[in-house]
Amino acid sequence: MRGSVPYAIRTRVAALSLALAPLLPQMLPAQGAGAGSAVVDFDAAMRGLNFAPATTDATPDGATAGNRMIDADELALLAAILANPSLDLRRGGGVDHASIRAAFAQARASATADLAALSGRYPTAIDVAAGYAMLGKLSFDAFSTMTKGFGAPLTGDYTLALAVGAKLAHDGDADGDGVSNRAEYAAQIGKGRAAYVAAALDPAVRVAGTSAASPAPAAAAAVPKKTLGIVLYPGFEVLDVYGPLEMFAYVPEFNIVMISENGGAVRSAQGVSTMTDFSFATAPPLDIVMVPGGVGTYTQLENPAMLNYLRAQNQRTELTASVCTGSALLAKAGILRGHRATTNKAFFSLSVDQDPTVNWITSARWVEDGKMITSSGVSAGTDMALGLIARYHGREHARHLAKSLEYIWHEDSTNDPFAIQAVPAPTKKPAMPR
Repeated sequence: MRGSVPYAIRTRVAALSLALAPLLPQMLPAQGAGAGSAVVDFDAAMRGLNFAPATTDATPDGATAGNRMIDADELALLAAILANPSLDLRRGGGVDHASIRAAFAQARASATADLAALSGRYPTAIDVAAGYAMLGKLSFDAFSTMTKGFGAPLTGDYTLALAVGAKLAHDGDADGDGVSNRAEYAAQIGKGRAAYVAAALDPAVRVAGTSAASPAPAAAAAVPKKTLGIVLYPGFEVLDVYGPLEMFAYVPEFNIVMISENGGAVRSAQGVSTMTDFSFATAPPLDIVMVPGGVGTYTQLENPAMLNYLRAQNQRTELTASVCTGSALLAKAGILRGHRATTNKAFFSLSVDQDPTVNWITSARWVEDGKMITSSGVSAGTDMALGLIARYHGREHARHLAKSLEYIWHEDSTNDPFAIQAVPAPTKKPAMPR
């Protein structure tokens, strides 16, 4: 699956196995607004998979930022067609309710069979799979790649969905007015989702400056993603990496890559291996770099390749972060000089010994000082990751993310119950004889 979809999307799917977001009630196709209508709440279905309806923009190409249309907004167009049995835009080359309903029914029946192993626990996956199948082949392929990672590829009959999906995809034309759905989206979404859906299903509503014969205007340029690199080495601590990664994976702006000295698989201190995307020589420039701790830190302190790589990346990063004894590596590389920092309290002296001139903070869950963000041991890295996310998106966004993952975020970075371990206990004097 590597190389098929962005790392953030791959990890979003992996999060399903943790069942961290409470499932919301699924609204199955039913008799709704009128005879022959089907009401599907795609927002609820997406949240049932821990997808964020307000931000998710899936794409099967990791080199792009998606089609610049929020998936939930695209699915809202499908939902509006399913709910309106009188809709028929075929005369102008657009869609009609009957064809869309039949295609969705086929896709849903196929998804029910394909996702049988998952639907007992994640019933909303069926509607989401059927919905993505209706948004064009690229969306279908992206979602199928995700489910394949769970051993449930979409191999059923989706021919009708893929056929009508050409009109519902971002580059399709649902109302047949000669203007692409994405162009209508770019012109109308600023007024809200309802305005976009109404325009996309009304041939009389045209994007300013276009006509049926003129090409649709290009969509707004995508916001460049920030490349966040996590540097692994033999003997890294698993939770140092995957605790923060669980949080980072839900930030669409982050393009997450795994890096090691030679690339390939890297064995952790816990004995399990992680496949890295790049070696030091092939890795892209990083906007954010994070180095974990672990028993392997001791070896890496004497590894010039690691220290030089961290120095080189730090020269261009927006943020440089460490978890646990990863700060010892930053200190040895000279990166923390002149900054405040913290580290694993049980191994506090290890980091201090690498550069005593650093202002080492003994009582801190994590420390932010300029572009440097360092955390205490292991689980504190997850708190640090949410703090990092808050720097980009605000504290409320970080709180909402933690809540959606049923994680109790220790927001107070100075509240460190393990700080006492960083200071040697005073020698106990012998009792005076009586």
